[in-house]
Amino acid sequence: MNLKRAVTAGLIGGVVVDLFLILIRVAPFPGIYQFIASTVVGPVAFSSSAYIALGVVMHFVISIIFALAYAFIAQRSPVLLEHPIRWGAIFGVAVMLVMQVVTGVAHASQPPTVQGIVIGLIAHVVFFGLPVAWYIARPDKPQTAAAGLVPHS
Repeated sequence: MNLKRAVTAGLIGGVVVDLFLILIRVAPFPGIYQFIASTVVGPVAFSSSAYIALGVVMHFVISIIFALAYAFIAQRSPVLLEHPIRWGAIFGVAVMLVMQVVTGVAHASQPPTVQGIVIGLIAHVVFFGLPVAWYIARPDKPQTAAAGLVPHS
């Protein structure tokens, strides 16, 4: 498994999904990160901006762990690399389901609304699963091409 690629994919997915949720104002900044931190420290996370950093770290660690899991499975099942759109979408749905369970347990939240499910699917499939799967599946560039050198024939 290419560890660097998986970590980068997790960071890309984490940034892209956050930007989507923040820009459509479903999870405004900085509340999104206080909410994430509150899954560990409870409601006190909303009382101070000091918990924003904890939420950011948690979010990106979780994003990287999901990307590492995808890369690990893709290494053993190359079909994921051959069809990143299909498997990235399935991966995004799986990530959403896991996160629904985690936030539901941590926050004893109400059942999701239809709008919440649709936005969650768009966020996790289009803005997390697909970027992670695409980045992990993209071919490596040869060192010579990356360095601007052309191999001799």
